[in-house]
Amino acid sequence: MPEVPGSPGWREVLRIAAAVLAVVLALQLASATLPPIHDAFVRFPTTIIVLVAGTIGVLALATLRRPR
Repeated sequence: MPEVPGSPGWREVLRIAAAVLAVVLALQLASATLPPIHDAFVRFPTTIIVLVAGTIGVLALATLRRPR
């Protein structure tokens, strides 16, 4: 089944996955090297919160975006 023009494809999925991964890794690196950030996130599930917020954001953008 061919992709419909304007529908999300693998390229968009990979971009979103790379962006979410970069944010999670940046937060983890910052919390590992900076004690104040580590103390703020020591009992906070950073990865889960970023993934949930990222997913909600992507879904919101997808629903609000006008079709091309």
